[in-house]
Amino acid sequence: MERVFRKLQKISGSYFVSLPKKWVENFNLSSKSPVSINIRTDGSLTISPKHEQEDSNLREELTLHFSPYIAREIVKHCLSGQTNIVVISDKEIDKDLRSEIRWLVNGLPNTEIIDDQKQRLVIQNFGYKKIPTKKLIQRLLYLVADMLEDILEDRVDDLKYNFSQLKKFYFILVTHIRTYLRTGIYVSEDTDFTPLEAMDYRMFCEKIEDIGKILRDMRINEKVRDFFLEINQYFNDVMNAYLKKDYVLAHKAWLLKNELVDKGNSLVSELDYEDRDKIKDLMRIADKCKDMAAFI
Repeated sequence: MERVFRKLQKISGSYFVSLPKKWVENFNLSSKSPVSINIRTDGSLTISPKHEQEDSNLREELTLHFSPYIAREIVKHCLSGQTNIVVISDKEIDKDLRSEIRWLVNGLPNTEIIDDQKQRLVIQNFGYKKIPTKKLIQRLLYLVADMLEDILEDRVDDLKYNFSQLKKFYFILVTHIRTYLRTGIYVSEDTDFTPLEAMDYRMFCEKIEDIGKILRDMRINEKVRDFFLEINQYFNDVMNAYLKKDYVLAHKAWLLKNELVDKGNSLVSELDYEDRDKIKDLMRIADKCKDMAAFI
């Protein structure tokens, strides 16, 4: 990240600081261009070029003409709050690209393709709002907690559904973080985290998604159940430490990982091949949990 320094100036009782010329030119700004200024609790300011999408007058229906990049355009406009998007093409939409559009739209909450024709697609966003980044992190944690309970109760369909939801919300969070780090603009309602915190959020949630990937196909039996319960409790301790900002609990969780791994290694030597793999997967989850505790 490039850093520049300016001296504060005072003119007619008001204070000013000049903006870097390169930054102004990169965003095609002029003397009358609006900018947004976010005031953080640590006393720092973030100055960003004002989004066109921040205009409250979003069109009721947006028409996009087909192009090779149409799938990404659809996602961008959905995340910006556009409620109705119509995609039109002068020829039949390519099958692979149509599948990509379906996959991406399915990855967004409350968003569906309501009309799917050879040369026309209609995407409707059913009341999607810009979810605050910190709420997204909370949602990811709860989804993994639900997946752990699904495995305990052998709810296979619920497990698959919760993993699909995990992928959706992780995708949105990554979009928030990437946009902020690239442009300095907050996509969500959060306006009070720094670039360093944004990177921590990204790495913290990457660990959550990794745990979800391990859990999505997991089935347990009585031989591994007790160890699974310990890992379940371990994750919940880390989750509670994060949500409550409990640094003492986070430190205890960070220290606990080695004890769990030792116990897992002892079980591996006693179990059959298939059960050994399950224990190893649970030890991988313990490793991810320790990494998460380190970010608290």
